[in-house]
Amino acid sequence: MRSASTTPRSKIDRILIVDDSPEILSVTDAILSSAGYETIAYTNGLIALQIMELLPPDLIILDVNMPSIDGYEMTRRIRSNSTWDLTPILLFTSLDRSQAAFGLECGADDLLRKPVSIEELLGKVSLLLHASHRQQLRAG
Repeated sequence: MRSASTTPRSKIDRILIVDDSPEILSVTDAILSSAGYETIAYTNGLIALQIMELLPPDLIILDVNMPSIDGYEMTRRIRSNSTWDLTPILLFTSLDRSQAAFGLECGADDLLRKPVSIEELLGKVSLLLHASHRQQLRAG
């Protein structure tokens, strides 16, 4: 399996990262940026939802536990909007797997438990984007 940084892409994928922890947001942003992705990072989910209208992401990474709007509710809102209903969503969580699985019921595509390894993050991002691109090609 090739890493995300060496996978050929016809365009640069844009990833929206939302986490209320500035440290986690900064590290995740740096990892994905150095792998060649365009990133948009916010600590506030409500602002991130508005930004999506202006800068449509190819993938969304959400923290589950955030104060203004949690990752579950953001996922529900994204999935209820026909513009974003097929955009892959990856949830970050420090919750145990059974509690975090609720995110999949809300419409998330996958989960990563914190702390996340660089390899695991890049692998999940690459797989989700690849599946999304294949789905778009099939759709026409």
